[in-house]
Amino acid sequence: MTGFLSALFARRAAPAKRRRLLLAVLPFRDEMRFLPGWFANVTPHVDGVVALDDGSTDGSAEFVAGQSSVAVLLHTGRTADEPWDCGANRRRLYAAAGECGAQWIVGLDADERIEREFRRRAEAEIDRMEGRGITAGTIRIRELWDRPDRMRVDGIWGRKAHGRLFAFRPDAVLDPRRFHGHWPPLDSQLRDGEGREFYEPLDLELFHLRMIHSTDRERRRERYNHLDPERRFQAIGYDYLTDPQGLEVVPLPTGREYEPLPESV
Repeated sequence: MTGFLSALFARRAAPAKRRRLLLAVLPFRDEMRFLPGWFANVTPHVDGVVALDDGSTDGSAEFVAGQSSVAVLLHTGRTADEPWDCGANRRRLYAAAGECGAQWIVGLDADERIEREFRRRAEAEIDRMEGRGITAGTIRIRELWDRPDRMRVDGIWGRKAHGRLFAFRPDAVLDPRRFHGHWPPLDSQLRDGEGREFYEPLDLELFHLRMIHSTDRERRRERYNHLDPERRFQAIGYDYLTDPQGLEVVPLPTGREYEPLPESV
């Protein structure tokens, strides 16, 4: 970590267009299928990566350890057959990003990609949030469907957005839930006129690759039905992940696509 940070701060000491130290945080387990594309897509837009390996056995940890953009690689010590604890993993990533000097953090999974102009747009959104005293915002989640350049937009599919871009604060209150918890601090949420909590909506795009193939959609549905059979963590349940009713698939937004498009996933 020391060598990475020394080089990073040396670069930042020179005149630079980027104003803030923005780090990506990446939890993963057995994601060699997606990791090379993730690093090609994400690292041009961030100042470094803080990663956490959660028991990989497919070479993922070794691959990530070899990436020059990685400031820290954490390990949970879990075995591959132990269930995820997303809350614990994200808390560790948050703390490690803070130790690396992160001012802002973007939380991403290995099967996700960000739009081609992400950094420029993120800086503009951070300017806007900081001007209003806001410390976290949501990014639109585009679920890719059947092709890597097509997304599903009917019903709930066109409304998905998650809190993913947030400022580091050492006193933050983080979500403890094992599944489907929030990446940003809970005390970064805003309240509407009826007292409902939400994160600031941002004009940023994120693309989810693990919904492209029907087999992946089915595995995802079965995985979460097994992990959360009583729907304690998501009231809507998980069967909708493979439901084709009302299916509407459209091209990616012009000028907001991700790069590189995968040849296969």
